[in-house]
Amino acid sequence: MRFKTSLLFISILLSSSISQSVPDTLSSEIQLRTYIESESVPLNREVVYHIQLRWQGDLSLYKISEILEPTVTNLATRGSGSSNKVRTAHDGSLISVKEITFYFRPLEIGMAYIDGVTIKYTDQIKEKDESLISSRIGVKIIEPLPEPSENGLASNLFLGLVVLIVVGLALYLYFNYRKKQKEAAEKALLEIKETVEEKYLRLLKETIHLNTDNIKDSLNDLTHLLNGYLSERYHFPVSNLSANDLLDVLKEKELSEESLSRITDYYSKANLVKFAGEAVEDSEFHRLYDTVELVLDNQKNITTETSENNSENS
Repeated sequence: MRFKTSLLFISILLSSSISQSVPDTLSSEIQLRTYIESESVPLNREVVYHIQLRWQGDLSLYKISEILEPTVTNLATRGSGSSNKVRTAHDGSLISVKEITFYFRPLEIGMAYIDGVTIKYTDQIKEKDESLISSRIGVKIIEPLPEPSENGLASNLFLGLVVLIVVGLALYLYFNYRKKQKEAAEKALLEIKETVEEKYLRLLKETIHLNTDNIKDSLNDLTHLLNGYLSERYHFPVSNLSANDLLDVLKEKELSEESLSRITDYYSKANLVKFAGEAVEDSEFHRLYDTVELVLDNQKNITTETSENNSENS
């Protein structure tokens, strides 16, 4: 009887000892979580498995031993990664999170399994080694998803190229249209504001160049420009008149004595070059160019004064 009583007492002590060891493991201040991103994964996609450790306090409170790759069934390892994060809770305390991620490639359709892992760590303050164990996780491997075919890719590329060409052409036509509209508007505005003298002064600078290799041709162009101005300003065909007849007609027009003298001088020299074959030097061509420019400037000032007087009178 005493022997049975002793055995019962010993068994109670052992039972008490075992029940006290469980809370030591479960009362760990590190929370372990393992999970997969999807319970069903196509054969041609990957299984993503996360191991997450979380505790209150700084990262340095615990030293986590190396976490080995879990044993898997119907899966092949593709890679892994890890991260450490520290954030502040609402009460101002620090929360540390260590996460390890494994990537697996399914081998065949059916069930795949990831065995539990054992996490070993050391409490740096208590200088105590402890461990955590996760449970086994299953994942269903299903039919593969259709991959984009080469023909489909080529079609998409061709379609994208066509779209780019159409958009590019549309943009080109649009901006070209806007450019022409702007040029037309500027031209119309210029025609409204530009006097005859201003027009020919602009043409003089744009079309007659002082630095030229062929002075004779440039002088002909200069004469043609002056003829055009006189025809447009005074409405008579200058090209059909001789030099003397032209000067007689101009004397009856609203030309200043200064402008008339310069025009007479210009045509005298231009006719000698044209009909008598007289040579013309650079300096003489520059003088004739200046003569035409002065005539246009002088007549421009007269036209401006006349317009201002008419505006005041009206």
